[in-house]
Amino acid sequence: MAFLEPRPVVLVAIDWYLPAYKAGGPIRSIANVVATLGDDIDFRIVCGDRDLGTNTPLPVELNQWQSTDKAQILFLPQSNWTQARWSEILREIQPDRLYLNSLYSGPFSRLPWKVARSMGIPTTLAPRGMLGAGALSVKPIRKKAWLWMQTLTGNYRDIRWHASTQQEAQEIKAWFPSANISVALNLPVPFDPIPIHRESDLIRILSVGRIHPIKNYGFGLDLAASLAANGNRVQYRIVGPMESPNEREKLENRETPVELEFTGPVPPTEIRNHIGWADLVLVPSFNENFGHSVAEAVAAARPVIVSDQTAWSSMDHGTSVRCLPLEISSWQQSAEELLAIDQEELMKSARDTHNRCLLDAARLLDQKMLFQT
Repeated sequence: MAFLEPRPVVLVAIDWYLPAYKAGGPIRSIANVVATLGDDIDFRIVCGDRDLGTNTPLPVELNQWQSTDKAQILFLPQSNWTQARWSEILREIQPDRLYLNSLYSGPFSRLPWKVARSMGIPTTLAPRGMLGAGALSVKPIRKKAWLWMQTLTGNYRDIRWHASTQQEAQEIKAWFPSANISVALNLPVPFDPIPIHRESDLIRILSVGRIHPIKNYGFGLDLAASLAANGNRVQYRIVGPMESPNEREKLENRETPVELEFTGPVPPTEIRNHIGWADLVLVPSFNENFGHSVAEAVAAARPVIVSDQTAWSSMDHGTSVRCLPLEISSWQQSAEELLAIDQEELMKSARDTHNRCLLDAARLLDQKMLFQT
């Protein structure tokens, strides 16, 4: 399906965008959509001027549209995170649709939505997992009070919602029963397998994501320790920004035979190198909207075990992906099976999973339909 000229103009509002990378999934989601659909859709991205958790401005020009291969980007300094500036931008661009990537962000969700609504601009909101039970368990009173207020006032009555999974659609309906919801899974990185070079008596395990209790890395460390109890040397590397110093301290203070490593945040271009290092990828999260690290592991032909709290539980994936409840014995059994899998079988399973779960035509059409008026 190809759009007729002129291409629809979609204005994307997001707190952080490339070259920022510490916010992880939402940035990768938009980058993948732009890479895949940028020839058919005129994407204009408006974002902040710094990375998550930092006060240092990005090395970019501010308040000037920057052209990339398939999008134009406007980086706003904090002094411009205002309703007046959003009014200027929306009047200048006159987009066919506004696309929001956060439920709670004031400057990059609530403000642009308020202006767009007053101008009659069709708007789509992707909550990015923020309505999941795990996400709502963090600061629950504050979040639920705000959600109840939005429900009572009808502030989101006229918006279209983008759910990445059927589960997320149900989470949206729980708070906004009359919501207009489109379900479209996130788009993947291309399949580009990396051969595994295993070492005898050494197991290299990787998790990718921010250091936060919701990521449940303590469970990953438990699994690594159970594998080390069989006489293996086990390295567990966690790649991602530190949002919770207490969580890191708790993990580091555990008595364990596992060699635990925190790399801190890395640019998206370096994540593939870490996946190539690993023998096994773990995603033990209590709540995960999509699971980008699962898709990235599949694309690199790495076996992965993921909790049953992601979109992958409902996908027709191959044997190289295991979706399991958070129960250590089943994870250990699956880990041992995946670590013993033949490389040819692993490559075939990963390729089949990538083609079947991530690249089907219906999925691409669902994404395109998100941006139609």
